[in-house]
Amino acid sequence: MKKLIAAALLFTMPQLMAATEGKIIMGEMELEYCHIPHYSQEVLCGKYSVFEDRVAAKGRKIDIEFAVVPSVTEAKEADPLVFFAGGPGQGARDMGQFVSAAFQEIHENRDVILIDQRGMGSSHPLSCEQPEDDSLSLSDEQVAKLMREVLTECLTELDADVTKYTQDLANQDIHDITVALGYDKVNLYGVSWGTRSALLYVNQFPEQVRTIIMDGVAPLANKVPLYANEDAERAIQALFKDCQLNSECQSAFPSLEQDFDHVLTAFGESGYEVTMNDANTGKLTTFVITRNAFVNAVRNILYVPDYSRLIPIIIQQAKVKDFRALSGLMAAFGDGNMALGAQMSVLCSEDFSRITDEAIANETNKGFVGDAFINFFKNGCSVWPKAPLPEIYNQALTSSVPTLILSGAIDPVTPERWGEKMQELMTNSKHLVAANTGHNVGPKGCAPDLMTQFVTQGNLDNIDGSCLNTITRPSFFIDGNGPSSTVSLTAEKNNVEENNNQGKVIGETNND
Repeated sequence: MKKLIAAALLFTMPQLMAATEGKIIMGEMELEYCHIPHYSQEVLCGKYSVFEDRVAAKGRKIDIEFAVVPSVTEAKEADPLVFFAGGPGQGARDMGQFVSAAFQEIHENRDVILIDQRGMGSSHPLSCEQPEDDSLSLSDEQVAKLMREVLTECLTELDADVTKYTQDLANQDIHDITVALGYDKVNLYGVSWGTRSALLYVNQFPEQVRTIIMDGVAPLANKVPLYANEDAERAIQALFKDCQLNSECQSAFPSLEQDFDHVLTAFGESGYEVTMNDANTGKLTTFVITRNAFVNAVRNILYVPDYSRLIPIIIQQAKVKDFRALSGLMAAFGDGNMALGAQMSVLCSEDFSRITDEAIANETNKGFVGDAFINFFKNGCSVWPKAPLPEIYNQALTSSVPTLILSGAIDPVTPERWGEKMQELMTNSKHLVAANTGHNVGPKGCAPDLMTQFVTQGNLDNIDGSCLNTITRPSFFIDGNGPSSTVSLTAEKNNVEENNNQGKVIGETNND
């Protein structure tokens, strides 16, 4: 993400040097044709062996698995797009659908590199089996105890030193792989936690990076999960307001916010025992739903506007202890192929270790989630071994590499305030906020075109985000028959006025 080098001879285009019996040589690496999840075309897959303990450079070795999605055209550019997945805990090779949705044009003449970083995906995953049926009849305290037991047992089963899976070490693996593949320069795309990964990477290997796209931003100031409560509250308040400004939603749910407060209060300390058909199996099941479980579920649903359009119905049903809509949506979410152990190794060492009890007490009073989300990590980190805070966290992280920052206006976890914080660090950046968009802007509206323009030209010239204003919030469901048929004129007018600056440049810093 530094200056473009005009002389083409300074780049060495990775070439397919040989192809025998399905094996492809790219740079120093031997690859083979394969398929990855959620992607229809064949790609190239490989493994790269590294020491788990990179500092000692001895002992256990682990394989880092990766995929190269070759460019459509043979006359490709020398600098690929490297994908940093979110979580932390997601494997990049599981993101094939994202490649199709967000990078179709970039992929025309650039390779896309998907690397499962250490501990995630297929790269020596730190996977811990989470109980399902056993936890259905438990209180919050019993669930917390069970989770500690699960993590403790997981530690005895994993063939790993879990303190050797922090992001800085994973980035070194990723750098080694891109170099071994023959890439001198790379473009980075980071989504959610992947934006933190990209921030660290460009400070670790500044000369290799040509451009960065950061989508749903987690700068160091966003000590995950400290601010989840306040950010979720902002998102649900926006939902209440949008429902009020939509004539059909307002008519169907005239006191939505008050109803929500009533539902939360009614849970009490013990919650409800509920009997209903399991959303996955269809079997009649009795379980306990507590306030903590309910607010964490609502927070998750806020990530995706196509799902959050059902929140008014979820609240309406919850008033009469009916949780069918909630259960169905949470079943649709799944676990995101998240490696829980890797998530703990990264967050417990890099972010939770920087959070004080005083800060937790202060933040849990700022929204409906309270301490429900942060207690999951407080509980897990109490038993999961932590590495010392990586040294890079003590450095003044900044970069002059051209950086496009994307934020969703109704994102409940990485809203625009964190994009603004990241922009302070990236001295050659532009921050765009997409109206009516939740977590992850990249595949939405004109965002793929903007990203293509940015990566193609290698700078921020003439990047105009006003087209992001055309994104609308999906119509609210007003009953079981589906969404409202129209958006009220008041809501449309409000969206135009309130979001008029959101798709445009929120800020731009060019200090070259």
